Amino acid sequence: MAIGKHILLDLWFDDETFGVLDYLAPWPDILTEAARRSGAVIIGQQFHQFQPRGVTGFLLLAESHISVHTWPEENLAAIDIFTCGNMDEEIALTILRRRLHPARERITVALRGEA
Repeated sequence: MAIGKHILLDLWFDDETFGVLDYLAPWPDILTEAARRSGAVIIGQQFHQFQPRGVTGFLLLAESHISVHTWPEENLAAIDIFTCGNMDEEIALTILRRRLHPARERITVALRGEA
């Protein structure tokens, strides 16, 4: 039996000018909504705006974490959801898809601590 689940979500966008990849402003709200609606408890956060564009950010959860790193030049956002608690990661994924509207996605799931 696994202790946790680590979801690696790669999202690609059609338009390189898609502003969410460039700027920090929407990310705290997007990740917070995904975490809260999935039942997670947020205990900390840190976000950083790269220059001239690109973002990295992290929500520390009682259940583990959600993080994002963007590569605007590649039209890519890489999001990690690591949970070892009662968080419903499917709800988090639904919120992320609804808020971001990616053109394409790839999900990789790793079970953590599985004996």
